[in-house]
Amino acid sequence: MMKTCKHTSILIGCLSVLLGSLWVHGENPKHPFITTQSQLTLFSTQDAELTVFRRGGPTVMPESYELSAQDSFTVIHLGPNHPPQVKTVYGTIACSILGTPTMAVSPDGHYGFVINHSFRTEGSIFERIQYPPDQPLTNRDLEKVDLGRQDLSPQLADIISVVDLHDPSHPVVDRILLESPAMHLLIHPDGKRYFALGLTQCHVLEFEGQRLRLLETSDISYGEGCFWMHPDGKHILAGRSPSMRQNIPAILEWYEILGNKVRQVCEIRNAPGVDVTNGSSGCIVRITPDGRRGFICQRTMDNGKDLCDVMIVDLTLNKPLVTHVIPQVNDGLESFAFHPNGKMAVVTCLENPSKNSLAVLDIESDPPRLLYHLDAAAASQGVEFTPEGDMLFLGSPVHGRIEVYDVQGEFELVKNPKFIKIGYGHNSLSMGPRYRR
Repeated sequence: MMKTCKHTSILIGCLSVLLGSLWVHGENPKHPFITTQSQLTLFSTQDAELTVFRRGGPTVMPESYELSAQDSFTVIHLGPNHPPQVKTVYGTIACSILGTPTMAVSPDGHYGFVINHSFRTEGSIFERIQYPPDQPLTNRDLEKVDLGRQDLSPQLADIISVVDLHDPSHPVVDRILLESPAMHLLIHPDGKRYFALGLTQCHVLEFEGQRLRLLETSDISYGEGCFWMHPDGKHILAGRSPSMRQNIPAILEWYEILGNKVRQVCEIRNAPGVDVTNGSSGCIVRITPDGRRGFICQRTMDNGKDLCDVMIVDLTLNKPLVTHVIPQVNDGLESFAFHPNGKMAVVTCLENPSKNSLAVLDIESDPPRLLYHLDAAAASQGVEFTPEGDMLFLGSPVHGRIEVYDVQGEFELVKNPKFIKIGYGHNSLSMGPRYRR
């Protein structure tokens, strides 16, 4: 009897290991494909200008700056019982790769929002791009164009496009022009308003009945950069640079939201004893889900210089301060994602054109610390954990894919060999529930 029990225990143990291995790689044991616990929709946008940026340079012929590809977006429906349902649509939106790699999805998962901006860093390869002569490019060009047509991708317009993520053809249902360039947009915690903090203005919009409507604009000081909404719905953390191409530190700013207006409360400085200087491109920020801390990428451009830091802001103070630094995380950083357990965070890295890293952080320890790096596809951009915290999605513009990492325990990520194919030039990743009528 004891022998039989022993064999049974061994068998159960082997089955547990086998099933655990299957779940580790993002797969239901019944299915040989990527699954998620809940019904989710991923919305990835792709900037065709990256094709020119990748082949540009001082020794390149002028014709190499011709833009022959089209901007695109990819809609990915995920669930527990079916393979990823993936569709990429070309030439109906415009988007730019410069800025925080996050846009917005409506709370019900029905619509995706993507912004394009006319800003081009002075002296960069983007300034040399030659666009098709027969296509509208700017806001002025669009004055004579039907904004309701589908084949519209104005590369130098300041425009927001709204995509139907539920309709299988994924049409653009609305577009709206902005007066000031904005790098990205985010949904307000009230689930009704959308904010786009730009170079000289903050735009506040609402979406109702498939239509975007501008509610208010607030004039703000000039700054190239990005922002994140505080979960209290009353504040904004921003990183904004006087010039990303000059050796002038980017400025961290704290705003308050007053109705549909915003007002700067203060610039964020270092706490006593904290010795760190933000880089000129240190403009990508993200706030922890509990709203207590803001994380800043010290440098988001021009890798090949040195290892840069993650700066951490205490947002519980009346006037927030940089209170902690995780030093030498990587040679260029791009964005953050926070695990629902409140202990683990990841930061995407920027390395050479063919390989890259993903850095895993322990943000529960005091002080927060770097744990390890993982292999990742080149030029990582958008990054998000699933609501359950069992998987992480990471977008690569160069390899045109969404990579998948599976979560084990509190701090362990395991790279899944399977990935999701998207268009070239990925520049943002947003996530929402699968829309159901």
